[in-house]
Amino acid sequence: MNKQTWLKTLSAAAAAIVLAVAAAGCGEDKGTKDNAGDASPTAGASTGSTASTVPVKRGSIAVSLYDRGTVPAEEGTMDNNRWTKWVNENGPNDVKYVTVPRFESLQKFNVLFASGSAPDLIFEYDTAYQGQLYNQKQLMPLDDLIAKNSKEYKAMLDKYPTLKKAGTMDDGKLYLVGRALDINPQHYLFIRNDWLKKLNLKVPTTPEELMAVAKAFATQDPDGNGKADTQGIGLSFVAGIVLNHMYGTGFTLFGTDQVPWILENDKVVHNWDRIKAAIQFQKDLYDAGVADKDFVTDKNGEKQKQAWITGKLGIYGGNGAELKTYETLIKNVPEAEVIPMALPKTQFGQFSPLLSSPIQMTGMVNAAAKDPAAVMGQIDFMASEKFTKAIEFGLEGVHYKATPEGCAEAIDAEKNKKERDYNRDMNMLQPIVGKCYGLENKVNPTPTEKALADIVKLAKGIYMNPGAPMVGVTQKAYLPNLPQELATINTNANKTILDAANKAIVSGKSYTVEQFINDSKASWEKAGGAKVDDFYAQWYDKNKGSAILMADIYKMAAAQK
Repeated sequence: MNKQTWLKTLSAAAAAIVLAVAAAGCGEDKGTKDNAGDASPTAGASTGSTASTVPVKRGSIAVSLYDRGTVPAEEGTMDNNRWTKWVNENGPNDVKYVTVPRFESLQKFNVLFASGSAPDLIFEYDTAYQGQLYNQKQLMPLDDLIAKNSKEYKAMLDKYPTLKKAGTMDDGKLYLVGRALDINPQHYLFIRNDWLKKLNLKVPTTPEELMAVAKAFATQDPDGNGKADTQGIGLSFVAGIVLNHMYGTGFTLFGTDQVPWILENDKVVHNWDRIKAAIQFQKDLYDAGVADKDFVTDKNGEKQKQAWITGKLGIYGGNGAELKTYETLIKNVPEAEVIPMALPKTQFGQFSPLLSSPIQMTGMVNAAAKDPAAVMGQIDFMASEKFTKAIEFGLEGVHYKATPEGCAEAIDAEKNKKERDYNRDMNMLQPIVGKCYGLENKVNPTPTEKALADIVKLAKGIYMNPGAPMVGVTQKAYLPNLPQELATINTNANKTILDAANKAIVSGKSYTVEQFINDSKASWEKAGGAKVDDFYAQWYDKNKGSAILMADIYKMAAAQK
């Protein structure tokens, strides 16, 4: 069975996939991953297996590790700190960590592969890049390795059988390792409710109302400091994604891995009308002066986030797991009242931002790995209870104490922030499931943690609604990987289209949205984009009876309640 045809057992596994959106687990205090599309593990339930990993001869391997620049100087560096040393002291291998910048990881991996120095065990969230490496034959099939050398990860596959289906590629072999996740809102559109109250406004429910509120936030001094220094709405990063979703299109202002295909009359189509309407609305916001004029250069949304946490932005597109972001906002602006808002209804209907995927594939083995058994031993170690507890909780008696429920209660929150929280990306095989996950389950939450838990709960009621579904045919993780030729067409054409979209937004009357659409259609056709459209259309026609579609995701979400 290939990656594109797996389905029906996922519903059966859904009941085992529980909460993973917020920033801290049962008794945990840590912040979470502050980026779109990453899962946010909180407190560590085990894989269900407590046996040691399969004994193998001690090896020497290289493992990739995201570097977010968050390691305190006194802790060392991302590849040399207390936790990398712990891994080498307690694991089956001598591990050399190869760090990659979180938001420039693909560029770094490309350089490493080109130079023949890519690590043996590769961790990367980007599913399109995983497919690219598979197409380039850079990955090693794992079926035999797991059968002969694995105990912990094999047990994880038995517990979460959809992991095998999700990790299996077109040739019928398993290439990816990963973890089970809960289904929760991933992206949010936050609004300052205290500003709404001050200006006697309501939460906007249409694009016209959203424009009016954004203008009021930008021009009517909602923070009361007597200065014209507030912005109405963000356009970069998550905001740019969510505002496009509002119009029912997966084309966004972030990245070249676009998914603009939708279902119309049971056919997959590339809907240009929705893209046109979405870009026109963002152009209108920009022309009205209610957004940051430099949003195009704010690639990772950091400038927009700074405006939000300093109380200068009224509507913010963010990740619901941004505990640190929320804490900083409340510290800077104690009177801030934040609520999630439903995406306004447009002429195309009403939609919701992304939900998290119930399965996340995170790891791959380099086809050139010299000691595959040692690599499998490392995967097993990372899937073990010993590893997940240490990396997720810290050390018992030092960073946490066990609760009667088997979760972890932090001993010293500030100590943990310094000594432990930077290691989140070392734990990319941990199933994010169980009673120890989610801010709402935390022991002794702070007031800001309790407030954010309430916000997340409210967002679930708004966004996990099949009546206002996610955009597209299915989640990106469940679309088939494009063949290399088509993947190149898709990436290159979408880069041209993305540049043109940003140009249309910022160019006033000199470059209209109508021109943008005409140019984009021509660019798509010239690049061979029709082949990409046909690929997805044919895939749907062939697999719609077995593929994971949006309706299936909502059925799984309902099963988790």
